[in-house]
Amino acid sequence: MKRRGWLWVLGGCLAAIVVLGAVLVLFGPSLYRAFYLSKVGDSGGVLRPAQAAYDVRRYDLDIYIAPATRTITGHNLITVAVNAPLDVFEVQLDDLLQISAASVDGVAAQFTHADGLISVRLPVAWQAGERHAVRITYGGQPVEALNPPWIDGFVWEQTPSGAPWIGVTTEGSGGDLWWPCKDHPSDEPDEGMTITVTVPDDLVALSNGRKTGEQHNADGTLTTHWTVHYPINNYNVTLNIAPYVPVEAPYHGIDGTLNETIIFWAIPEHAEPAKKLWAEQGAKILTVLGKRFGEYPFLKDKYWVAETPYLGMEHQTIIAYGNNFKNNAYGFDNLLLHETAHEWWGNKITARDWADFWIHEGFGSYAEAVYVNDTLGKEKYFEYMRRTCSHVGNRTPIVQGENITASRAYIGDIYTKGSCVLHALRWLVGDEAFFQALYRFQTDPQYAYGLVDTQDFIDLVAQISGQDIDWFWQRYIYQAAAPRLYMERSNGVVTLRWDDPGFAMPLPVKFGGILHRINFDDGTARISVPAGAELEIDPQGWVLMERE
Repeated sequence: MKRRGWLWVLGGCLAAIVVLGAVLVLFGPSLYRAFYLSKVGDSGGVLRPAQAAYDVRRYDLDIYIAPATRTITGHNLITVAVNAPLDVFEVQLDDLLQISAASVDGVAAQFTHADGLISVRLPVAWQAGERHAVRITYGGQPVEALNPPWIDGFVWEQTPSGAPWIGVTTEGSGGDLWWPCKDHPSDEPDEGMTITVTVPDDLVALSNGRKTGEQHNADGTLTTHWTVHYPINNYNVTLNIAPYVPVEAPYHGIDGTLNETIIFWAIPEHAEPAKKLWAEQGAKILTVLGKRFGEYPFLKDKYWVAETPYLGMEHQTIIAYGNNFKNNAYGFDNLLLHETAHEWWGNKITARDWADFWIHEGFGSYAEAVYVNDTLGKEKYFEYMRRTCSHVGNRTPIVQGENITASRAYIGDIYTKGSCVLHALRWLVGDEAFFQALYRFQTDPQYAYGLVDTQDFIDLVAQISGQDIDWFWQRYIYQAAAPRLYMERSNGVVTLRWDDPGFAMPLPVKFGGILHRINFDDGTARISVPAGAELEIDPQGWVLMERE
């Protein structure tokens, strides 16, 4: 009896492990990421009143990286414009890092640091319309990434030769994981930022923006200066440190008039495959995407890619790449393409609320399909989209409300369903209006280099197409379940019916060897089809739906 009891307990434990494994397989990194962010701090959510009272104008970050001790030390000067009276200044910084000093307009100030929040007592209350600067000096051992880029933190790895190979990712937890900042997507430094990085002088330190200088120091370190000329969201601020070697290629722009040098920074052991990838795909990706979305958006800074010991991230002007130089079945490196697409979708325009995260990931994923369309043709495009749409989950709306945190917003459907919604929109409004909307969303000064939301795109599509398609957005964006199609066939008449009478999505239907566009009235359409004639509903896979 005792022996059987132990066997029963062992069997129960094994069953629990199997169930846990199944959950992780089904939900991927999203579940793990949400749990982790609940421990180290999440980005976004409801903006704190003290932070709503000011607007970040610029950051000036100066940081020293010590690979041997896995520590960082530095300071950040935060320049703000005041929107409302304020007597306490608040920014975020992870509790693993310690604050050694704070000052306001050059005068030492009292501060507290608890639960990831720095509160600096202002010697004199600020008033609306004023401009001030707060300097935070800090240091320590930052959190190490458990599974980058999904589970954030510093990455302290080594190249095959044993040299330091360092990076950092913070998309979910926010830049405050390693530097003091306003950890909310609704505020970017309108005037850009500077980043000064000091490392041992046998390493190369790369960061965002344009390199504006470097100096070798007497203590055996190298200091590199970077200037970011554009607004930048805080999770895109990054470092890449290794004994990198540059692989260069020319980029002539979408009209052939530019003479830019783009660089892939590879670790020495991987210089040869990097040369092949960069020569074949670097400039080509910029050209193909640029023709659809407007010229590469950060020419004042650069387009560089840094090889990383993790998969990748869309860090502005210094894309992180760790895909081992692998092409997919369509002949391109989808990781390089996807992260580069974020230079437009996520970096040039940025969601002001994590609730609209699909504008980064759905549009970025659809850019892959645009690349296939424009380089391999329409049939390959349809094939690519059928693959993408086969992975849609339809369990949670891709826009879940307002003031959403990163962990809540991060679901698989912001990639796959977001892309498939754009694919269906293309069918609905036609190529001319659709691609004009994408181009305008990127290039119109109302949106470019700024913060946007889903309603901005909805309004733009309505303006360009002249169509009121609120039913489309309500079903695909704000509801979880995909529309369901019912079909009946009797006496030569085929009746098609959507599960919602208000859903008016036309369908491509092929019969008699001809592809027809079938419109719906009150969610229903009736078509005459000869008895026995072959009937194909949406043979190319335009419309995201379930079939009864």
